[in-house]
Amino acid sequence: MAFHDQSDEALVHRVRSGEREVFGVLVDRYKRGIANFIGATVRNSSETADLSQETFLRAYAHIGTFNPQLGKFSTWIYQIARNVIRTHLAKSLRAPQMQELGEDQTLESTLADASPQVDPARGVLREEAERELRAALAELPERMRTVLALRYFDNMEYQTIASTLGLSLGNVKTLIHRGKIALTKKMHERERRAIDALHIVAQRRGSSALLLV
Repeated sequence: MAFHDQSDEALVHRVRSGEREVFGVLVDRYKRGIANFIGATVRNSSETADLSQETFLRAYAHIGTFNPQLGKFSTWIYQIARNVIRTHLAKSLRAPQMQELGEDQTLESTLADASPQVDPARGVLREEAERELRAALAELPERMRTVLALRYFDNMEYQTIASTLGLSLGNVKTLIHRGKIALTKKMHERERRAIDALHIVAQRRGSSALLLV
């Protein structure tokens, strides 16, 4: 059986049996999800990459502590990622809050299709919109932000999120519903602040123009 057809737990068993190279399959399987999960809180791309690497290094170093009878490997590695984030935030003396998103759409689907292939200028706008979205998400409470990140960046099913985080399915649905509302509110608040800032700049420029007349 090919490595990629085996379960996480089977791969972990092989790693613990001495086949260290098999851990790379687990990395490939989870690297995108872990990076998106961390990126929902840590908006610096360089820090996100470093923390993602640290997550996998910790997982590899402590692979012997994983017990499949206590939960899935996905639950275990995302818990490691959460601990890595918390340690990073504590060191940085900044601990943003969390909350969550909505149900049948991904975060990507909330942004217009503005890929560089379609229009380079729109691609820039999309990147800016995604930065704003991540910034708003980082302002939400931790549990809510965590659920939203798993749902909308990693496209994880509700039941999988519940199993991964040790929550009930109903709790996950409630967090997503409330988080979607909270995130929309945060986005509107950021938009209003940006508009107010533009108005102030315009007023200052108008005053300067009058002084020159």
